[in-house]
Amino acid sequence: MKYAILLTHGPIGEAMIEAARGITGLDEGLHALSVTNRSLDEIALRLKSLVDAPEESREGVIILASLKGGSCWNVAAALAKDHAMIRVVSGLNLSMVLSFLTKRDDLSLDALSEEIVRDGLRGIDLCSHEQTPHANDR
Repeated sequence: MKYAILLTHGPIGEAMIEAARGITGLDEGLHALSVTNRSLDEIALRLKSLVDAPEESREGVIILASLKGGSCWNVAAALAKDHAMIRVVSGLNLSMVLSFLTKRDDLSLDALSEEIVRDGLRGIDLCSHEQTPHANDR
């Protein structure tokens, strides 16, 4: 099974997992790790312990970091350099978590990582007045 670690500031990761569970009923293989009030060394140790946790059949880990260039990204990218089965994706949003949960069994680690990025981008849009439902349309 592929795993995902939501590496974020504050309780964002836990909230994303809770929301995904509410939508899909799934949360197996999702882990949240907050970097708040932790040193870079402590973040790296905790992240490494999640990545190295003994699992029966590890097909890979995708670390969903909240922000490229921030402490989440930097620690994850440094760890991924030494692990062939880790991918790091930034810009965490709910569409990405749902994509991971619903597509991880059908795609390779690389294809899944790319699909997560595409689905995360597809979930971002600007609502125009033409798209806004009117009270009469409901």
